[in-house]
Amino acid sequence: MDIPSLIAALGACQSPDPLVRKAGEAALEQSKHARGQVVSLLRVALEDSVDPAVRQVAAISFKNLVKRDWDVEEGKVSPLAEEDKAAVRSVMVEGVTRSPHAVRVQLAECVRKLVYSDYPQHWPELLPQVQQYLVSQDQARISGALCVLRFLARKYEFRDEEERAPLEAVINATFPILLHIFQMLLAMDSSSPELAELLKLVCKTFWSATYMSIPACLNTEQQFTGWMTCFHGLMMKPLPLDQMPADVDARKSWQWNKAKKWVWHIASRLFNRYGDPKLCTDKQDIAFAQRFQKECSLVFMEAGLAQLAVLGQGGYQSSRVITLLLSYITQALAYSHTWKVLKPHVGQMLLHVVFPLLCFSDEDAELWEEDPQEYIRKGYDIMEDMYSSKTAAMSFLHELCKARAKGNLDMLMAHLVDVCNTYKGAHPVAPTELARRMDGALLAIGTLADVLKNKKPYSDQLEPMLLQHVVPLFASPHSHLRAKACWLAGIYADIQFHDGQGHGPTFAALLQHVVAAIADPDLPVRMDAAVSVRSFLDAVEEENLDELRPLVPRLLNQFLALSNELDNEDLTFSLETVIEKFADDMAPYAAGLMQQLVLQFWRIVSDGEGEAEGGGGAGNDEDGGDDGVLAAYGVLRAMSTVLESIHSLPELYQQMEEILWPILDKFSGTEGQDIFEEVMQLATYLTYYAPTLSPRMWSLYPRLLECVSEWAIDYFVDVLLPVDNYISKGTEVFLTSQAPPYLALTNRMLEQVLGGDGYPEEQVVCAPRLMGVILQHCRGRVDPCVGPYLSLVLRRLAPGVESQDLGDALMCVLGDALYYSPALCLQQLAAQGALQQALSALSSSIFAIRKSGKMKHYSSPREKKVLVLGLVSLLSLPDSQLPQEVKPGMPLVTSAVLRLLLALKQQQEEHAAGSGGSSEAGSGNESDLEDESEEGVGRGAGELSDDEDEVDEAYLKRLARMAAKRAGGGSDDEDDDSGDEYWSEDEEEEVASPIDSIDPFIYFAETLHAVQHSEPARFAGLVGGLDANVQRAVQGMMQYAAELKEEQAKEAAAAAAAAAAAPPAAETVTRF
Repeated sequence: MDIPSLIAALGACQSPDPLVRKAGEAALEQSKHARGQVVSLLRVALEDSVDPAVRQVAAISFKNLVKRDWDVEEGKVSPLAEEDKAAVRSVMVEGVTRSPHAVRVQLAECVRKLVYSDYPQHWPELLPQVQQYLVSQDQARISGALCVLRFLARKYEFRDEEERAPLEAVINATFPILLHIFQMLLAMDSSSPELAELLKLVCKTFWSATYMSIPACLNTEQQFTGWMTCFHGLMMKPLPLDQMPADVDARKSWQWNKAKKWVWHIASRLFNRYGDPKLCTDKQDIAFAQRFQKECSLVFMEAGLAQLAVLGQGGYQSSRVITLLLSYITQALAYSHTWKVLKPHVGQMLLHVVFPLLCFSDEDAELWEEDPQEYIRKGYDIMEDMYSSKTAAMSFLHELCKARAKGNLDMLMAHLVDVCNTYKGAHPVAPTELARRMDGALLAIGTLADVLKNKKPYSDQLEPMLLQHVVPLFASPHSHLRAKACWLAGIYADIQFHDGQGHGPTFAALLQHVVAAIADPDLPVRMDAAVSVRSFLDAVEEENLDELRPLVPRLLNQFLALSNELDNEDLTFSLETVIEKFADDMAPYAAGLMQQLVLQFWRIVSDGEGEAEGGGGAGNDEDGGDDGVLAAYGVLRAMSTVLESIHSLPELYQQMEEILWPILDKFSGTEGQDIFEEVMQLATYLTYYAPTLSPRMWSLYPRLLECVSEWAIDYFVDVLLPVDNYISKGTEVFLTSQAPPYLALTNRMLEQVLGGDGYPEEQVVCAPRLMGVILQHCRGRVDPCVGPYLSLVLRRLAPGVESQDLGDALMCVLGDALYYSPALCLQQLAAQGALQQALSALSSSIFAIRKSGKMKHYSSPREKKVLVLGLVSLLSLPDSQLPQEVKPGMPLVTSAVLRLLLALKQQQEEHAAGSGGSSEAGSGNESDLEDESEEGVGRGAGELSDDEDEVDEAYLKRLARMAAKRAGGGSDDEDDDSGDEYWSEDEEEEVASPIDSIDPFIYFAETLHAVQHSEPARFAGLVGGLDANVQRAVQGMMQYAAELKEEQAKEAAAAAAAAAAAPPAAETVTRF
């Protein structure tokens, strides 16, 4: 398309006539990949003689084409010709420099795209061009070069050291020039927004270039002193308040506020990283830190104090700058040299800067009235806290009274008490100003909770303080004080009241007021009250919950009503707490609760999808719906809590399935990627506790396997839980169904995961464990699977595995196969020519020891048990069924079983005694340090006498830990692996299997007795060939097994007698 035609098409795109507009858009679309089109669009955007509106449309079309088609996937041909790309690169910097603002904004995005894609390989001339523009003395060219330089530094901001070589070249070439420009800009007698914009660009470039490390050039005298002097100069440069926008919102984007923000951003980070040379390890960092500590930390702090003093005298500073100033001053509390200078200023800072920031403000009041939901969101959003000057003031207050309490805590508390008494004297008709100061005092008292709770005499005065100053506020005409009373009551709900924690009239009065406040006319009050209830419930010991039980219906109704008004995770936490604390009372409310939670979930999802559709530009297309689904995370967790609370009433799960099915159906696939773990948790509860598995639930099974195969390998551990339930509870359906063939589909997925490439070992470990589930639950019914499973195991082991967890899990498949059918297992191994290899590898792994003398492999009792059962089953085979090459090694099999049993016995004794003993092995690291650390890990027994309840309770703990981990309650670092999550020794009793009822010691003893009785000569061969010590150990193990068997008989008799004497169980009545 020639230039005149292109201009005409671009002009048509602005026509009010839809037909003309569509024709123009179609012409552009048709020619977008034509040779020279991308260059022509850029030419039109840069042509001064063209109508500005057409230039802007051309720039937008150019940007969209570049963003969409500049990069292509590897192996594909770019729709843009290389000569066109080269032509574009040749004029981009000049284009950004001399284009009007409306065009420059679009082209700047394109420059960033080109820098990220092409520099330095395809755009080596960029850096020399930027240098040339920086020294040009032309402000427009300098501005354009600074913009490009910022993109260059930003590209490498988070890169590893080995990837930062191009940035080092950029820094060495431009930082001396950039410093000169910085000095020149600060020396200019101007307060124009253009000057502020350039200063901001210099600071942002420095920020990105120094994010990962300090460049070597900054340790030179000239560069260090020059840059730090410039930063100090910008800090102290007065704001041109006569040019400041009158509109409060417009001030946030005022260039001078942004310039000030970035210089304090830099100062705060430099102080945080280099304020103490002792915390640095790199020589270059140490050298920089020594100079920064000596020459800058105090000077910058004094500049910050000066800026805060302006604020204390009624002057202006932006909220973001105040936050950064306080961040710097807070860090200064930690160092003696800065504290000595800061100390004389603290009193004035507290009274005139920090405390006023804590008080309820005009901005707070406006937001409360106009948008209470946004007020709540900002108050509970941790990201908002990062940028909030109020939160920064709270952090300073807390750190001061914790690290520098002497003199300061008493002074502050005297001020707060004075504020409280002044308000009390004016209550109940206290003026607005006093009410706002009272709000600040309460916020300060809550901020210092961990200090005041543990420091006398304040800890003894907390209950009187709550009675005198907080309880009356529940009836305050100032709604923000009612909310603050709820918040503060929750903060101190766990103190030792006169009658003990969670007891007494003061505790009861506070709780009564908080519960009543959930019905307050103001939404923020209701929200704070609902969140506060959780603290009161947590403060009450379990045995004392009965006195709060009458509140349950009211709390549930109020929480559900509140959840219909706003979606907030803290509110969901409170609802979960009520459900967990009163789980035994949930049956009458379970269905109604679940229905309300499902409605809330769909509303959140719908809102998120609506935001996505209405978001407009390309940057929003992918985010809105996902954000809505992510916001539903807490609701899904609450659903799991409801399911957990009714685990003793399996008849309710069919109704729960009916309510939850639309969610399971929609999100058990790619649409549920963001909440897949939570959806799997729902499926796990429904498949475990439901009396039977419905055809509808079975329809999920193939989808779960498909997810693991296609995209959800990272979630295999979560999928394994419901899959285990399907196989164990619906064994008959699993084995006999042909439409679909569940067993065949499972085996296909196992083949893909274990036999394929590219799957991480820590996730693949679930595949052999799933094989074990099938072999144990389908014993005697899946003979055709044994050979393929063993083949997969051997193929995966052949090249070696790095993960010990995976190696151990694969060897346990051999143990499961031996237990399934020792004869069939040996036959299949022999057919594959791997009989000697497999048994030798298993034996070697059992006898491998660590430097501490403990077993190197098979850390969990379950793994040891699986191998014991498999090898003992091998011992049970008659001589006639043993391959000739196996017979000589049978005494070694006996020794291996004994090794496993001795280790298992020691492990059980350590756990039962709670002695702090640990597993026989860890993650495979053989260091002595790890050996010592393992010996310090223990787990108490705490087991119930009822086996079924034991499994159920353990299963609940497992699921609760899954939820806690995702809620931030557990570690999720890269040292964890999925295998340990699912089968760790701390969770041995949490996955039921058919081998649970088999005692390995008794199984071993009975098998040897049977062999001794049926084949005495063979028994003599198995045991007689062992050395005397091992023979004595065998006899000792046989005796131990006899004692266990006698003990089990006694327990069974006692249980039977107790059951006979027990009254009939009361019928469970449920209400809906």
